[in-house]
Amino acid sequence: MMTFILFLAAVTGLLVVMRKESGAKPAIGVMVVTGLLSLFLASGLLALTLFIGAAVTAAAGLPGFRRNWLTPRVFAMFKKVAPKVSDTEKVALEAGTVSWDGELFTGRPDWHSLLINRNTGLSEKEQAFVDNQCTQAISMCNAWDLAVERADLPADLWEFLKKEKFFGMIIPEEYGGLHFSAKAQTAVLQKLAANEMLMVTVGVPNSLGPGELLVKYGT
Repeated sequence: MMTFILFLAAVTGLLVVMRKESGAKPAIGVMVVTGLLSLFLASGLLALTLFIGAAVTAAAGLPGFRRNWLTPRVFAMFKKVAPKVSDTEKVALEAGTVSWDGELFTGRPDWHSLLINRNTGLSEKEQAFVDNQCTQAISMCNAWDLAVERADLPADLWEFLKKEKFFGMIIPEEYGGLHFSAKAQTAVLQKLAANEMLMVTVGVPNSLGPGELLVKYGT
């Protein structure tokens, strides 16, 4: 009977702590106190369970203990099983910058540098492409047919995408591309997102940038 009473006391105490969002220390205190009472007055098994719960809560909930003991060990474990980054991948990851959005992680972003960038919209050519070619491409799609029946785009849609240079949005016009701005590329993908398979098919070649690599560095 005493075991059941102490169990209810522990559960009630933890619920009160969680309800008040008091943090890890009060929760640890509840489990340690009820664990000691259980050890001397009731069940050793309940005491062991509460002590284990207190230890886990301390490891995960106390910032100093978590940073100095738990996190380094967890990272070391994942480092052993995580795939290695190749030299090519490392170069790609370290290339370029994240622009203004990286300032969000500093806690003190320069809002002025963001607000001075005005939305100039799309050029006439870019807007016409979004309104016409993108609309035509979407009209050639049937979501069920593409995703379930075919698991592929129809041949006429592939030809249309090639003819209208959907895969060359980042390629300069002198090399046969469209040379769209980043804003226009975003608008195109937003329009094509009406069909997820179509959007991904067009988005991947433009986001990976093999054409841009060829333009800058050759073959």
